[in-house]
Amino acid sequence: MARDLLPYAVLIILLLVAIYVYYMAFRSREAELKQALRKSEIALQDAERLLQNTATFHAGELSRLRGKLADQPGYAEGDEKFREAKNAFARRFHPDAANGDTEDRNIRMAIFQEYWEVLERIDRK
Repeated sequence: MARDLLPYAVLIILLLVAIYVYYMAFRSREAELKQALRKSEIALQDAERLLQNTATFHAGELSRLRGKLADQPGYAEGDEKFREAKNAFARRFHPDAANGDTEDRNIRMAIFQEYWEVLERIDRK
C-alpha cells in the first residue's frame, strides 16, 4: 500500500519544489525591478536637482548681464522693450509661422513685409 502511494508522494514533492523555485524566481525578479525603480528614482532626483541648480545659475547670470547692460552708455530701457515688441511681432506674423492655407500665408507675408521695413527703420535710428 505504501509502495502504491510512493509515486504520488514523489510527484507532490516535485510539484512543491517546482512551485518553490517559481516563487523564488518571481521574488528575485520583483527585487530586481524594485532595485531598478529605486535607481531610476535616484537618477530622476539628481536630474531635478541639476536642472534647478542650472536654472538658478542662469537666472543669476541673466540678472548680472542685465545689470551690466544697464550700466553701458547709450543703453535705454526702451530699446529692450522695442526689441521685445519686434520679436513678438515677428513670432506672430512671420510667414513661416502660418498654419493656415496659402491665402492666410500671403496675407501674413504682406503684413510682415510692410511693417518689418518700418520696424527696421525705427531700429536703425
